[in-house]
Amino acid sequence: MNPRFTGSSLIALCFLAMSGWASLVSAAPQEMEKPQVAAPVRERQIPGTRSMSAAEMQAARSAAQTGTAVKPADVLKGDHVAAGVSLRNRGGGVINLRGAAENGAALRSFLYWDILEANPAPSMTVSINGVAVTGKLIGRGQDPCWGAGANGAYKADVPLYLLYNGINGDYKISGFPSSKGTGASPWETGGAQPLAEGATLVVVYRNPTPGAFSTTYLYDAPISGTMFTGSFGAVLGGFSASGGTAKFTSIGADGQVGGGLSASYSVTAETSFFQGNQIAGPSAAPPATLDNDSDWNGHDGGPLNQLWDTRSHLVPIKSGSTSAAVRYVSQGDCLVTVAFVLSL
Repeated sequence: MNPRFTGSSLIALCFLAMSGWASLVSAAPQEMEKPQVAAPVRERQIPGTRSMSAAEMQAARSAAQTGTAVKPADVLKGDHVAAGVSLRNRGGGVINLRGAAENGAALRSFLYWDILEANPAPSMTVSINGVAVTGKLIGRGQDPCWGAGANGAYKADVPLYLLYNGINGDYKISGFPSSKGTGASPWETGGAQPLAEGATLVVVYRNPTPGAFSTTYLYDAPISGTMFTGSFGAVLGGFSASGGTAKFTSIGADGQVGGGLSASYSVTAETSFFQGNQIAGPSAAPPATLDNDSDWNGHDGGPLNQLWDTRSHLVPIKSGSTSAAVRYVSQGDCLVTVAFVLSL
């Protein structure tokens, strides 16, 4: 016998071992803890957009099939060129105007812009290359989903002496109402009204190029300031086309690719139509003349702060036509039409 273990100690060890085994056998099995399932998270609504049901989308598209009849606000003998700049959270910027033919002579020039605020003023004075110009309110509509209450579209005549050294150039604009002047991303910082959207300079000029466009029609009221989220339609009239090709420019506010630099297909997939032909936006089988990019991606402020578009296309126009139906289809991006320009 091992001297370290006596009879009494062996009995004690056996008792302890049996007690431990009994406690293991008699213990009730514990139920395994169930993993907690997180509550579903609703996708945050991107500022400048609105969710639409299928029924709302269909109703908007049906309404746009007819379109608002628009007469030209100005008819001028000449070609046109246009360019714009985004003004959100800036209140000023530089318009880089390019594309006018060499030795072209300016005939008339206009500045269009749009401001988001609850009560748009009937007129507004801003500056271009240090010269004050006063724009009149040409349209007012709903706020494009930024909580500002309304939007106001403006148009001003620009003195031609600013273009005497040549039409192509850089035009500094300033003095636009803006609650911020830092240039911060609107999707990160928000901002109280007023919110400047952007501005576009349109120059009608005599183009010396043989076969150039010779007559320009500008359309603004009553479609200026119209906000839409599903579809928009207008019928531009007041001309007589001999066929061939036309130059068509659209000016619009609040286009974006998503929430800042994060792109969203539903926000960026707008399509554009002129006389029934698709001229921009994604298409399953695009014709050779189709621009696959949207007309409403905030190109004049890319990559930030977006929210303004000046888009020009060469489009086929039917011979003998006296009007042109223009239609846009949006997937929920809140957009504002400001003006259209057509040269024949």
